[in-house]
Amino acid sequence: MKNVLIICIALLGFNAIAQKKDVSKKEARTEMRKESQSLTPEQHAELKSKKMTLPLDLSEKQQNEVKQLFLKETKERRALKKDDKNRKDLSDTERFERRTQMMDKLIAHKREMKTILSEAQYSKWEKSLNKHKKRHSQKRRRGRNRG
Repeated sequence: MKNVLIICIALLGFNAIAQKKDVSKKEARTEMRKESQSLTPEQHAELKSKKMTLPLDLSEKQQNEVKQLFLKETKERRALKKDDKNRKDLSDTERFERRTQMMDKLIAHKREMKTILSEAQYSKWEKSLNKHKKRHSQKRRRGRNRG
């Protein structure tokens, strides 16, 4: 009986330790989000273009074009975010319109990237996007299962 009690206490202790890790990950994510928000749009575009240059081996011209594209998109996104205080109060039609606008922007972004990148670079970029989407959806599914 004494051994069973000791094992139960040990298991509860391990369970408590395991749950504390998730809190630190959340804190790290919020810190990273705050840091990225404190960057200027120019700095953000510079970092994204350099991050893209590494795997795709972009030329100087391509890097500048990608940087300008990211700069434009970052400025638009931040302007929308400032105007978007009451997202939860939107009607269904307004949500639909916003989603279609977002999809149109994504399509335009893809077309722009296709003009900037070569065929090999574009296919490599699309593969990395698909991997990122897959990883993101898996994280979302895991989060829902915890609930």
